[in-house]
Amino acid sequence: MYGEVVVLTTVVQGRRVVLPNTLGEIRSALPEGRREEFDRVMASTPLEQLRLVAVMRFALPDEAQEEDAELAARIDAGDWTGVCNEDGTSYQP
Repeated sequence: MYGEVVVLTTVVQGRRVVLPNTLGEIRSALPEGRREEFDRVMASTPLEQLRLVAVMRFALPDEAQEEDAELAARIDAGDWTGVCNEDGTSYQP
């Protein structure tokens, strides 16, 4: 083990979700049909991108992907409600 274990969480559809914290945990949580894809993608991902790809493509629940698609469609339509800057203030395009 290297250092302190960090628990990764996110909010999906209003509820807190704890994400798998290792590549092994991510792979185990996937449906059997996605594990080969996971192995292939992780084996070809550069180290500096490994965490991003593992979390965004495989660790997040499907509901998070759906929520992101809904948000992107809303923003594309010009509705920026609920989108914030890093300091927490509302984003104004």
